Amino acid sequence: MPSGRTHDRITWLSAPLAIGTALVLSADWQAALACGSAYVFSGLMFGGDLDIHSVQYLRWGPVRWIWLPYRRLMSHRSPLSHGLVIGTVGRLLYLMLVVGLCTAAIAWVGHWKLHPEGLYPWIRTHWLLLTWIALGLEAGALSHSLSDWIGSRIKRFQKRRYARRGQR
Repeated sequence: MPSGRTHDRITWLSAPLAIGTALVLSADWQAALACGSAYVFSGLMFGGDLDIHSVQYLRWGPVRWIWLPYRRLMSHRSPLSHGLVIGTVGRLLYLMLVVGLCTAAIAWVGHWKLHPEGLYPWIRTHWLLLTWIALGLEAGALSHSLSDWIGSRIKRFQKRRYARRGQR
C-alpha cells in the first residue's frame, strides 16, 4: 500500500490528466477546472483514508473532529470507505449530514431562520457543473483506491515469488 506522500504525488501528477479529460469531454473550462479541483480535493483530503488516522484526516486541521464518528463506523479499506462510487457517496452524505447538523445547531442557538428554498433553484441551474464536481471527487478517490489495490497486488506477488525461491 503506497504511503501518503506517494498518494499525494499520484494526485498532483495526474491532476492535469483529469482536467484535460474533463475539458475534452465537456468542452467547458469552468467544468474542467471544477472537476480538476474536486479531483485534487478528493485525492488530498476526501479519500478513503479518512477512516484512519492519516494524512488526509490530519489535513482537516481543527475541524478534523467531524471525521471521528466516520472513523469509528468504517473499517479500513472496506467497500464502504474504498468502494467505487459508494465510498465517495458515503463520505459526501456523511459530510452533508454533519454540516447540516452544525448549521441547524448554529441557526437554532442564534435564532436564525434557514432558507433552503433558495438552494433548489441553484442546484437545478448548476446541475451539470455539480455533476463534473461529483465526477472529480470520484476520480480522485478512485486514483487512491487503485494505487492501494495495485500496491497490494505487487507486494502479494513479491511475497509469493520470494517464498517460492526459499522453497527451492
